[in-house]
Amino acid sequence: MIDAEMSTADLVRLLYNADKSVRNSAAIELGSRGAEGFAAALPLLSDESWVVRYRACEIIGMTKQPEGFSVLLKTLSDPRDHVRYMAVKGLGIFGDPRALPEVTRMQDDENPFVQRIAGKVAAELSERSK
Repeated sequence: MIDAEMSTADLVRLLYNADKSVRNSAAIELGSRGAEGFAAALPLLSDESWVVRYRACEIIGMTKQPEGFSVLLKTLSDPRDHVRYMAVKGLGIFGDPRALPEVTRMQDDENPFVQRIAGKVAAELSERSK
């Protein structure tokens, strides 16, 4: 259903699909498109749907675009725990050890899933900074 020939606009539309596996596949393809995927994901961070904001964080992490670092840091304060979770995970995918202080702070998040991913990502980032 999803392939490298699909337009970025079509992939973005698929992020709204009811099927989670379709959304996941679209996010992976967008994440593989570097700057193009980043540009497509950026406006999605203000979408009213937390599901779309969640995928946008994932895409931004996968693109590893330099501008994505500060964007993901800002998204750590999203009101929805799922989005904060993926912002932390996106920073882990991004792999920049400069995120370590903020990721460490997220270990005190109110949500235990956010706390757990923050601990995992903090350990990975600590290892990379050695």
